[in-house]
Amino acid sequence: PSYASIGYNENTNRLMSCTVNSNCVSSNYKEPPNRYFSPLATQNTDTNDRDKTFQKVVQDIENNSNKKSFTISSKEIIPKNYYIHLTIPGTAPNSYDDLELVLGEEAIDVRCEARVTLPPPPFCLKRNCINGNMDQRERIASLAKDVLQLPLSDQSRMQGAKWTPIFFNSDRVPGWEE
Repeated sequence: PSYASIGYNENTNRLMSCTVNSNCVSSNYKEPPNRYFSPLATQNTDTNDRDKTFQKVVQDIENNSNKKSFTISSKEIIPKNYYIHLTIPGTAPNSYDDLELVLGEEAIDVRCEARVTLPPPPFCLKRNCINGNMDQRERIASLAKDVLQLPLSDQSRMQGAKWTPIFFNSDRVPGWEE
């Protein structure tokens, strides 16, 4: 078993939930919003065959793994489980994050956990920022966009969503008159 086997359950062929006080995001359905990340969509790939889709994902990782925006330090691929473990540079100096992918029937489940846990920033002002684990979110988004060219499974539903920062919010709450 690899270091990342802490995030992968071979018996169920699923990625496990993130531990509470870790710098981790996952597409596990049990995650709270600050640790949830949408799975990657596969229905837009050229084929509906799971084996061919897995081969395409592996090939895309091999061909695009050392782009300036995404560098892979090491990789482990287990085709019989449709599982990929990537080690990528982390946020802390000389640290690493473990990025795991499991190809399901309709989506690619993802999990990214830092080996060195850092305290979350006190707040964030970036669009779509969910306080906590933004570095891990950006790593998965970079893999999806720059390496695999795959959309998030909820991308079309989120197109019209309105982002409102919690602090500095000037939206009026309906029915709440002073």
